[in-house]
Amino acid sequence: MDVDLRQYDNLTINDNDVRNIVLSYLMHNCFKETAETFISCTGMKQPADYPVDIDKRKPIYNFALEGNALKAIELTNQLAPELLQENKDLHFDLLSLHFVELVRKRKCFAGLHGTSSL
Repeated sequence: MDVDLRQYDNLTINDNDVRNIVLSYLMHNCFKETAETFISCTGMKQPADYPVDIDKRKPIYNFALEGNALKAIELTNQLAPELLQENKDLHFDLLSLHFVELVRKRKCFAGLHGTSSL
C-alpha cells in the first residue's frame, strides 16, 4: 500500500501536542529524571499525579523487563487492583510474557510433571 505523503503537506502540528506526546512517552517508560528535566526546560505544567504514577510504575516496569511477569501482575494488583480487570489486553500481555519466560527456561511442562505421560 503506497501512501501519498502530499496529503500531509498542509497539516499543522501544535507544539503543545508534540510536548505532551514526548512527556507521555517518558512517563510511560519511567524516565523520571528525564521527564522532570523536559518539564522544566519546556515550561510545561507538571501533571498532578506525575511523581506518584512513575514511582508506582517503575517497579512493575522493571519486573516486566526482567521477565518476572508474575511479580509484575502481583504488584499491579496491589497498587491498582482494578487495572488488570479493566484492561484485559494488558493482563493477557503479562501472562503471555510469563509463558514466553517459561518456554525460554524450558519450564513450560514443570507443572505437569507426574500428572500424565507426555
